[in-house]
Amino acid sequence: MKALETELRMIDLPAGSTLETLYLGGGTPSQVPSGRLAGFLERLTSRFPLASSAEVTAEANPEDVTPALLADWAAAGVNRVSMGVQSFLPLELEILDRRHSAETAEHSARQVLEDEHFQLSLDLMLAIPRQHRASLEKSLAKVLEIRPHHLSVYLLEMDKPHRLQALARRHPDRFASDEEAAGLYLLVHETLCAAGYEHYEISNFALPGHRARHNTRYWLHLAVHALGVAAHGHDGNRRWANLENLDGYVMAVERGTRPLAWSTVLKPDELLAEDVLLGLRLARGVAAARVAEAASTFPGFAGRLEEFFDLGLAVQAGDTVQLTPRGWLLSNELFQQLV
Repeated sequence: MKALETELRMIDLPAGSTLETLYLGGGTPSQVPSGRLAGFLERLTSRFPLASSAEVTAEANPEDVTPALLADWAAAGVNRVSMGVQSFLPLELEILDRRHSAETAEHSARQVLEDEHFQLSLDLMLAIPRQHRASLEKSLAKVLEIRPHHLSVYLLEMDKPHRLQALARRHPDRFASDEEAAGLYLLVHETLCAAGYEHYEISNFALPGHRARHNTRYWLHLAVHALGVAAHGHDGNRRWANLENLDGYVMAVERGTRPLAWSTVLKPDELLAEDVLLGLRLARGVAAARVAEAASTFPGFAGRLEEFFDLGLAVQAGDTVQLTPRGWLLSNELFQQLV
């Protein structure tokens, strides 16, 4: 926390800058003593005031949520809580090594919703080993019973070292095939949209008026500054990331240097690729003129995009190009052509 406050003094923003959104992430803000967190927020907002309508999100572990924590967060200015529930089934939580129980997750979600200070966002995971359509339907039924303002739904990631990789090698039959995972994703889409949620981004759903404003800044290429271990930021055509190693991060800050792992300025064709890739993640899509520019710059993208149109995975609506939910499922095949 001390290093974070020191890094805050290194940030250079134009005079009079106000923050439209603030996101306290990593899953562990709920582990920080509330006084330390409130003190940091006070110092941050004394340098960079919050806009009157700012969205201030804090991530919470379900097992950390208490009335005292929520009261402290509300007093500190937090108005949105994001919780990684992942599933409401005990077996699936056990497979994922989650510390919280299904009962704890539900109780914590309801505590947040009962407090008028907060919006609630939940995370669910798809293609958990042994998950099937009926078990996912149970989790979705609980989601709709709780009715959070926002829901993020992610496919299980196997690209990082994890004991699940070893399990997949030993028991591949316990893991969903690509076709089965696609069916689970479309089940979520159909269920939540029928219940009044907007599927506004490839992995995100919201009740009307409750889209994640902070994350939307990334998808729209608006400036996002970043502090802390492994934090990523961007400002126009410049991108940077902080060191992922805690000791290295603290040592750099104590030396009075920015704790950067890397920093780069994107070339025009790289910015074009990012514009199209990020924009096609959104239901609103991308300007057709921008997509045409990308097609002329990246021949492989042009060919694959034609296939998407032919298969109904992409559509042109007026002057925008959009991916359908099935198109989102296969979007990596398209996005790979932009690199």
